[in-house]
Amino acid sequence: MSEHDSEVDRWEQSAVDFVTAYQRIPAERRTESIDGGWSARQVLEHLLEDEILFSTRMRTAIADPGGPILPFDAERYQTNLSYAQVPDLTLLDGHVALRSINVGLLRALPNEGWQQTVMHPETGDQSVEQISTMFGDHIADHLNDLQNAGLDGARR
Repeated sequence: MSEHDSEVDRWEQSAVDFVTAYQRIPAERRTESIDGGWSARQVLEHLLEDEILFSTRMRTAIADPGGPILPFDAERYQTNLSYAQVPDLTLLDGHVALRSINVGLLRALPNEGWQQTVMHPETGDQSVEQISTMFGDHIADHLNDLQNAGLDGARR
């Protein structure tokens, strides 16, 4: 049992909740802008990219403590990757699968492993705990955006 179990449970559940909310949105509405910003589809693409980034940073901190990581420009990824060719279900499945693997690795990590760090060129040392908290809670932020957009006809 880890001191981080409740957080990891919450992070795991947020991915499930996001998929449920996304699937409630009719397919023809998934590309509509949310409050002048990204569409639900773009949010899904962004969350997959974030999960990939999280995976890389977390693994570097665990397997190669002190190793360098690269900064991330979400807009550049959104602009330069051709996710339009990838079906929604594939993106959803990929995101949930990767989140499940990441959660499994975090559950297996001893408490002291959460303090191992990587070196970010702009912000300095980042621990597994910091990285996990930032990316773990990120889905919930976008889930709220999706739920509040009312694309499923249930504006809150």
